[in-house]
Amino acid sequence: MRLTAGIIVLVAALGAVELWTSGATIGWGAMVGAVLGVIVVAWVVRGWLRNRKRRRLTDMRDSALW
Repeated sequence: MRLTAGIIVLVAALGAVELWTSGATIGWGAMVGAVLGVIVVAWVVRGWLRNRKRRRLTDMRDSALW
């Protein structure tokens, strides 16, 4: 979750700097969409890694070495 929060803060800061330097008020929707996309991707990767870790642990328990 810390990685996701860091990425969100980074994207928000870069978006704010872009809007500040361009003077445009359009683009907030794109920035919000990008942040939501990062959240979804991080959530999916986290779930995949958790399942992979769980599978490895159960494989080790089922092996003859235990």
